[in-house]
Amino acid sequence: MNASPPMPQVGSASPTSAPVAPGSQDGSERRRDRRFPVTLSARLHHGGRSHRTEILNLSLGGLLLAPVAEAQLVPGTRIQVAAASIGEVRARVVGVSALGIHARVEETPERFQHALVRLARLARIWTASDT
Repeated sequence: MNASPPMPQVGSASPTSAPVAPGSQDGSERRRDRRFPVTLSARLHHGGRSHRTEILNLSLGGLLLAPVAEAQLVPGTRIQVAAASIGEVRARVVGVSALGIHARVEETPERFQHALVRLARLARIWTASDT
């Protein structure tokens, strides 16, 4: 039997966990899931083209990609993002800012879930070592 990994505790994101979410007028944090800061080399696939980028943070529900000017993405655009450690995920662009491409993950494949579990464990280790 193939058991799924336990999902990381996602809870509410703290105001300091990430920049203001696109569309947040008052600066309040609207994310549901904890974001993990990372720097992962990735490929962005859209419209039959592939662009090199980096994943700057990710969560169960979304990710932030480094800007890709030539991709010309707008909110609502469906994209695929592939990285060695998380596999390939399908997402929808929710905003584009100076920070990069903000995307909501539409599917969470098992490999992506495993990567988040590993990040949650590392975050707990780092936090525990800071005390």
